[in-house]
Amino acid sequence: MNTNTTFNVTSEYKIGHTLYTVTTVFNPVSKESLSDILKRLIIRECEDFLGESGQEPKKQAV
Repeated sequence: MNTNTTFNVTSEYKIGHTLYTVTTVFNPVSKESLSDILKRLIIRECEDFLGESGQEPKKQAV
């Protein structure tokens, strides 16, 4: 049995006059869950955004 198979899902989205074809690839042998991947990507985006602007996160009153 091949354990390196992937499961692909292709979706099409029409926005305005443009048709976007998106292929999502799932790897069943991945050690990260989808929520772990999303969390990692969100944290990386936030770090990049704050690093590029040179700003520190705003402190909120409790």
